[in-house]
Amino acid sequence: MGGAGSPAPPLSRDKPLHLSPSIHIAKIGQDVVILDARADAYYCLPAAAPDIEVDPAGIRFGDPSLEDQFVEAGFLAKTPPRRRALSPRPQRDLGAVSADQPRLADIGLIVLAWLTMLVSYHRADFARLTRTDGDHGAPTTEPSGEVRRLVAVFERVLPWLPFQGVCLYRAFLLRRVLRWRGHRVRWVFGVRTWPFLAHCWLQVGDVVLDDAAERLVAFTPIMEL
Repeated sequence: MGGAGSPAPPLSRDKPLHLSPSIHIAKIGQDVVILDARADAYYCLPAAAPDIEVDPAGIRFGDPSLEDQFVEAGFLAKTPPRRRALSPRPQRDLGAVSADQPRLADIGLIVLAWLTMLVSYHRADFARLTRTDGDHGAPTTEPSGEVRRLVAVFERVLPWLPFQGVCLYRAFLLRRVLRWRGHRVRWVFGVRTWPFLAHCWLQVGDVVLDDAAERLVAFTPIMEL
């Protein structure tokens, strides 16, 4: 594989190969990060970015040995997977959200969603948690007033729940609450390197719902549901 300072070899394959449905790739500078959602595993390929080209049509390799590694790892498929395009990196957030006196129905909805986590989250592996539901419709570009209100109520109620979990848990729970009210949001997974970190958040358009936009500047989106 060519080093970071050497010219990239031509990506000469006429027809691109296809990534397996569980494989997601992000380029960060000269490095490539791979997420295998089925195995809940991340891999980093330092200085491999010039040797890999990923676009909606598939993936091409400039280094045959790198292609062989993908084949041996089971990262490639014969047919293209159906996956949604990644949203733009969030530029805005909801700021200091505030809610009026929470409605009893909202509190009940959040508590009910939290109770279902025992089965749908704690007993599920990452592959099941992130399994696509086939919702590939046109994305909403701006969070509605109702979404903003529900997020505010959620953040007000969350500290009172016995277990609040990490970003994966909180995003899964909030997404369930919003979906039960009929609101579609994007669940975005991002990565950074040196040091490596993985993170996830909920997003509508370029607005992050459950985090600060300035915090997410360091993360490159790698998968979206």
